[in-house]
Amino acid sequence: MDFRKMIRVQIRIAGNKRVNGIPLSQAILEVCRQESILGATVTRCEFGYGEHDYKPHILRNMTDLPEIVEIVDEPTEIMNLLPKLKEVVEDNGLITLEEVLTV
Repeated sequence: MDFRKMIRVQIRIAGNKRVNGIPLSQAILEVCRQESILGATVTRCEFGYGEHDYKPHILRNMTDLPEIVEIVDEPTEIMNLLPKLKEVVEDNGLITLEEVLTV
């Protein structure tokens, strides 16, 4: 079985952040599409802790829950994408990189 080395980018953001009138997660996906990135997924989290404490509550506004955007592609593609991601995300999120193997 052959494995390919890829890079996974994770961006943690607040779900209520917007850029040019659209949700930040959607803006990130648009940048990925423009750069022909292989794949990206947005996941909304139920609860967590860190800089902000998110707890599930029936009256909670669901738009402010944290989101994680995961992006996977070849290392060269990700390195070209990073400056554009930083420009969109600014100080509104945490961007991490991890080498992964795909089959």
